[in-house]
Amino acid sequence: MGSRIPAGLVRAALALVTLTSAALAGGRNPGSLLIFPEFDNLGGRVSLLTITNTNADIADGSIYVEVVWLDGTPGAPLRCAETNQTYRLTPNDTLTLYSAFENPNAQRGFAYAFAKDFQGRAVAFDWLIGDTLFLDPVLALDYAISPIPFTSPRPQKQPTDVDGDGLRDLDGVEYEAAPDRVLVPRFLGQGPLATSELILIGLTGGSQFTTIVDFLVYNDNEEVFSRSYAFQCWTKVPLMTISSLFGQQFLAQQTNHAPNEIVGYPLQESGWFEINGNRAWSTATQFLDPAVLAVLVESSSVFESSSPRRGAETAFSLGTQTNGALLPNGILGDQD
Repeated sequence: MGSRIPAGLVRAALALVTLTSAALAGGRNPGSLLIFPEFDNLGGRVSLLTITNTNADIADGSIYVEVVWLDGTPGAPLRCAETNQTYRLTPNDTLTLYSAFENPNAQRGFAYAFAKDFQGRAVAFDWLIGDTLFLDPVLALDYAISPIPFTSPRPQKQPTDVDGDGLRDLDGVEYEAAPDRVLVPRFLGQGPLATSELILIGLTGGSQFTTIVDFLVYNDNEEVFSRSYAFQCWTKVPLMTISSLFGQQFLAQQTNHAPNEIVGYPLQESGWFEINGNRAWSTATQFLDPAVLAVLVESSSVFESSSPRRGAETAFSLGTQTNGALLPNGILGDQD
């Protein structure tokens, strides 16, 4: 069930941590690298991944973009195996990719895209924005997820691979650092009226590493509970698989919850949670305090008399973590 932690101590610790992403501060801003948290080809679903070049300079605004698809299909023989494609975007150009056509051998997973020059070198180019739109098998709108942008501190159109390892390092040198903590502002109590899934991406170690993340789960009355969960590389997992702490029954019957929340619909419980990397390990080595990303995909029929509706929410972030990299494939990870 997890253990209670004094909420005051947790809030005090969070108050000492500053906002991380320059690309996200003050709103979503263009970046040189975009992480698309999910694509899904299962059951005839349609994922449309869009990359747009917002640079309007006719003389110098063209750029190449490499898209790297990572296969997160459960049971895949090689977790997060890569499929790569490169495209050229002219000034103000936009490109939309149908994931099942571009990457037909992978059923689901995540992707990232980064700017390159005509020589094939990764470069700084803080002009890229994007989106992923999900349609159900009958082409009805399901939900959308915005990519997480990362700017580069390097001079624009200058190479970013400072250490020459062929990886996209999220270390504040090649690209801005990854978040230290991720915060999800709301979840609905899981039960007959709400069934939600959490996307988790491990940014430290790579495809051969298992990552443990620690959760602090708050109810609607400032009580906090703890839980840990392990995954490899990428996963999309029901909240109730992570812990019964997210359950409607637990929140309503086993906590000192606020009786009048949700305001206007008090029969439905809600809360919020924080995620922090604990440890990432392979058969050869380990990294402490790994960087992770998260997106909540919430499905609810609480306010609908018909079928459930879904929506996705990219988490907020706090602090910086300099040990992220996209994406080592060996058992040693990125040793730089």
